[in-house]
Amino acid sequence: MTKRRPTLGSDPLDALVPDEAVGRNGTPKRKPASKPTPAKPKPIRATFHLPEELVDAARDAAYWTPGLTLAAIVEAGLRTEVRRLEKQRGGPFPRREKNLVGGRPIGS
Repeated sequence: MTKRRPTLGSDPLDALVPDEAVGRNGTPKRKPASKPTPAKPKPIRATFHLPEELVDAARDAAYWTPGLTLAAIVEAGLRTEVRRLEKQRGGPFPRREKNLVGGRPIGS
């Protein structure tokens, strides 16, 4: 009598798809409905002129901290400063009426 080798069975996908993913009648189980995750705001590109030593220090921090990026450092710093200014003002700033004008501030 010869020994039979195991086969994939009637459905070759049975070897790839765990039993928990298939219902009793062989149809795929549906995942429970989950709450839609809110869309992340689309990042925009912004250009700033900053002191060289500050940028170098931020680059060093990003380099030596696994998973940290310059963008994350800048975002955290901007958020902290905007919150400080809002607290100093007594509330959030109203939406600006027009875009900022580039160049040197008036009176400098």
